[in-house]
Amino acid sequence: MKETKIKHLELIHNVIDRLSHKSFLVKSWSITALTALMAFGIDKGDYKIFIIGFPVALLFWYLDTHYLWLEKIFRVLYDAVIKKEIKSMSMDISNYKSNIHPWKIAFRPTIWPIYLSEIILLILCIIYFKAKCNGIISSI
Repeated sequence: MKETKIKHLELIHNVIDRLSHKSFLVKSWSITALTALMAFGIDKGDYKIFIIGFPVALLFWYLDTHYLWLEKIFRVLYDAVIKKEIKSMSMDISNYKSNIHPWKIAFRPTIWPIYLSEIILLILCIIYFKAKCNGIISSI
């Protein structure tokens, strides 16, 4: 393999690594942020605080999907470089964006369980604390 092709593959691989790392960070920040929000809501005993968690969870879900979508596109670019389908040192991914749908990425088994479980937990907290505020249940 030519040295320029090896360097090109290394550049793409570095981008893939960074995107993968960002996806991991988004997951960890999502769990941290929503845990802190839930702790605050439990401490205050107000169900309205949990409502803030829905856009937060959806935002993190979107960010994670976006990073994994870009990672998938760069993997396709990596394969195209190996097959010699593109010119040397090109990082143009515009031809591959339409082939990979973000919705398919958003509902992969590595993504949706995390964010859906956060949303379900928020719903359960809202139901519990709303019932507690209305006097339907006493403290457990």
